[in-house]
Amino acid sequence: MRTCNHHPQWYNQPLRLNEEERQNPKLVIDDFFESYHLNDAREILWNWTVEVVSSPGSISSEALERSNHIYFYEKLEALIEACYVMKDQINELLKKAADVTASAE
Repeated sequence: MRTCNHHPQWYNQPLRLNEEERQNPKLVIDDFFESYHLNDAREILWNWTVEVVSSPGSISSEALERSNHIYFYEKLEALIEACYVMKDQINELLKKAADVTASAE
């Protein structure tokens, strides 16, 4: 599947998510963290960044490009961490709701 599409209709629209995932993005978050622990995600992301910024023949030969890649790394890491926190919060809320429902019956 293409992850980059410049067609105006698809600009700033999810391209990888199926309809069920669009309706319930928590499925994607749960799947991600079932596949990767938070520390694994950080390590992989950091290794990618090091390769992009420091490898010979890197796509980031200019200082500004390297800086932009590091900035993107920091933002993506924060996004992953926020998803991790949201996943835990949502699961806790669902657990509390199930407990309330069970006690009301």
